[in-house]
Amino acid sequence: MLKKESEKVNIKALVPIYIREILDEDIKHFRMAKYTLCNQILIKFSRCSDNNFSKITPFEKKEYLQFAVQKENITRYSELRELNKDKTESEMIREIFASYTTMPPFLREINLFEEKIVFLMTAKKEYKKLKLHTDDGFIEGKIEDIRRNEENNYLEVIINSKSYYISRLTIIS
Repeated sequence: MLKKESEKVNIKALVPIYIREILDEDIKHFRMAKYTLCNQILIKFSRCSDNNFSKITPFEKKEYLQFAVQKENITRYSELRELNKDKTESEMIREIFASYTTMPPFLREINLFEEKIVFLMTAKKEYKKLKLHTDDGFIEGKIEDIRRNEENNYLEVIINSKSYYISRLTIIS
């Protein structure tokens, strides 16, 4: 239970191993801290939790998922707990993270990086020249295509005939 809105909140929930495996894969691909990814999932996927997930995965081994709620998310987390009074914290967390992990990678990305994707789609439509930071350094150019990588299902953008993962781009201008 939360004592104050500003207190640190630590989450510890027993989740199926496949959830941890998918989170680890996304953390590596997005090059994002677990703390950051888990907080984004907590907030962005809280409205679409999967209530039936525990019924369909009773055979799956479980391990603990632990992370701290970011200070700016504590109020939202408190509201979420209030809305889910009928569930334990672990049940709520399992359902939220199950809703995230049951989606294919490109749909998870669309939810996590919605603002960036909308910006890139608008820039493509308007033929804007962008300056971006990528794994290879800084690039400048117009977006030729935005697509799903058929090998790993993550989203990529094509600029100057070269592909870059959307999750790894930083928009400069």
